[in-house]
Amino acid sequence: MDKSKRRFISLLGALPLVGVGAAFADQFPSKPIKIIVPASAGTSIDAITRFFADPLSKRLNTPVVVENRPGAGGLLGYQAAARAPADGYTLILTGIPLYLLPLFSDVTPPPLDPLKDFAPVARVARVPFAIVVPTDSPYQNLSDLIAAMQKSPNTLTYSSQGVGSSAHLCSVILNDMSRTQAQHIGYKETTMAVTDVVGGRISFSCQTSTGVLPLIQSGKLRALAVTGSKRWDAMPNTPTVSEAGVSGFEVSSQLDFMAPSGTPRPIIRLLSQQIAQIAQTPEFKQFCEKQILTQETVESGALGSEMAREIARWKNVARLARTN
Repeated sequence: MDKSKRRFISLLGALPLVGVGAAFADQFPSKPIKIIVPASAGTSIDAITRFFADPLSKRLNTPVVVENRPGAGGLLGYQAAARAPADGYTLILTGIPLYLLPLFSDVTPPPLDPLKDFAPVARVARVPFAIVVPTDSPYQNLSDLIAAMQKSPNTLTYSSQGVGSSAHLCSVILNDMSRTQAQHIGYKETTMAVTDVVGGRISFSCQTSTGVLPLIQSGKLRALAVTGSKRWDAMPNTPTVSEAGVSGFEVSSQLDFMAPSGTPRPIIRLLSQQIAQIAQTPEFKQFCEKQILTQETVESGALGSEMAREIARWKNVARLARTN
């Protein structure tokens, strides 16, 4: 028997097994674990999930399968995970949409509640964004772009994957912190939102590293700044937004593994420890460097308070978005 499984069973034996039968505890995991991806295959969140599947499978000595559930901005995947049995056999890798989808929903009550529907397992990384313009844009740096927006409010345009998307709210925060205004143009998906910037039909966009880095490297887009706390190794001469003059600006999308609410705490702790250990391996560090991700490991115990802070933050940003 795997050492981690023996430790887990020993831990369970010392705890009151409320809602978890002893037989169930002894058997976990006794069948494949499923990780839902709330996006299509080939996306960055899909690649990250698949990175974790194999080492987690080896550590727990059970198959770990990845299931893509795209649609409705990720809502279909999130709802599938929230409605799954709370037995440790279903996980989901979440990002900012977990917090944004309820805030921009037209349904009452919202289709999901991050704190009530999910139990935090572990954070493994953050995804930074870049503010990009067409290569023939007159704006050579972020100061040029901000000056143009200040001179002609609501004249410049920015694209996103729709109202409430991370790309939309990244630009909302930029406008708020730089005291500028620009016109939001929403698209149904990332490709068109970026393509119209490349074609010069949109002034700028704030997009994830995986969505724009190849276009920057091929000369089809110009990066004015990156939105995280540090520069990208792939673009060492491109400043952060804070370095470029908007002090304190930092926007990134956290990547958190979650389980359905009610999943037994001993199971959550086991999964959290194993995922966190994978996230700290040299192999994951290399993966993050290649994907332009920032390693950030937070285990389940601390992640609950992190979730509460994220919800409060994005509620404030959503209010800003509705007034702009």
